[in-house]
Amino acid sequence: MRISRSLWILSAALMSVALLFAGGGVASASTSWTIAPVVGGLNSPRGVAFDGQGSMYVAEAGQFFPIDVGPFGVSRTGKVDKFTFSGGAANRVWSTAFDSLYDSAHGAPEVLGPAGVSAIGNGCMKDSHGQRNGCQVLVIISESRDGVNATTPGLTFSQIGHLYRLDGASGTPTDKSDVGDQQYAWSAQHASLWQEFPDSNPYDVLVTKDPTTDTIRTFVIDAGANTVSEVMPNGTNHIIAFIPNDPIRDSTPTCVAQGPDGALYIGTLDLAANFAFGPGQSHVYRVDPNTSESYLTAAHVWASGLTTTTACTFDRAGNFWATDMFQPNPNGPPGDLVRIPFNNPSALVHIGGGAVPFPGGIAQGPDGSMYVTVYSAITAPGIGAVVKVTTNG
Repeated sequence: MRISRSLWILSAALMSVALLFAGGGVASASTSWTIAPVVGGLNSPRGVAFDGQGSMYVAEAGQFFPIDVGPFGVSRTGKVDKFTFSGGAANRVWSTAFDSLYDSAHGAPEVLGPAGVSAIGNGCMKDSHGQRNGCQVLVIISESRDGVNATTPGLTFSQIGHLYRLDGASGTPTDKSDVGDQQYAWSAQHASLWQEFPDSNPYDVLVTKDPTTDTIRTFVIDAGANTVSEVMPNGTNHIIAFIPNDPIRDSTPTCVAQGPDGALYIGTLDLAANFAFGPGQSHVYRVDPNTSESYLTAAHVWASGLTTTTACTFDRAGNFWATDMFQPNPNGPPGDLVRIPFNNPSALVHIGGGAVPFPGGIAQGPDGSMYVTVYSAITAPGIGAVVKVTTNG
């Protein structure tokens, strides 16, 4: 695995993006928003999700520790936190620790650990043993054992690259699948698809009910293997789609959301293309989870014009939302939200205006507002947060 495949580039380059890019997206004149803090003191927060009872789950990638350029280090500072709300305040119910990788391969710190988190069901409460009434809380951990050991032989860990189900009441994890090593092996077998294969970086997870059969299904996006896969009940990965390479290098898919039509919608980072050609090079692909197409042709462009997408979701009105981590802002740090009407995917509305710096996760809360993790790519201890974005129009 090449370390340069990591999603998180050096922090100096984060700021240079704002200087390199000229201009940026403009919000609709009829759209205004307010932004309010929800939770602070987080370490590189990534995914955020809500269950059917309105509880919020946040994935923290973990903390950075000084290390020489080249190898990985590992700590137990990754977390998934559960919060409930009372009187408008978020209260932490539990926090479950996970493995977290750190390195300085780009000359600056980066952290990879718990990434995507997804939740459904109404049985994730204290009196339910965490598993009743369809409760599913899943988290995917970045990278893969084989990929990390190719760079840092002998590093000891057990959770990297795995998919876990969390008990909704206690946070106790259950290992469901070694996604990372399966994807790493698949990319090695399909090395002709991209020059840096083998690679794997499982980055987002979606647990959902099939709209036709009502069965629970789990999908994972791998930002290293560039795949959309379904995790079967026995833990094996079924490849549904390979996200096509962009004109410069691989697209780096980072997120998945289920649309009103039951299809999967996948956002891409396209970091190199956005550097080379300016903002607006990222895409959203539509993938039928039940497709009979080849994995090479199953992904179809649905929307374009986004900039370094890192997370996505649909709201209850059917709008697609994405976090654009490095979208330039003339009056603030990089970072923006994009809202796209389902029936008009060319009508992008930019929201945030520099007030959602380096966003890494997004989900709609029970109050209808969008909850966003910020400072996701910054490794300064405790700088990460969740903010609430409420729009008017």
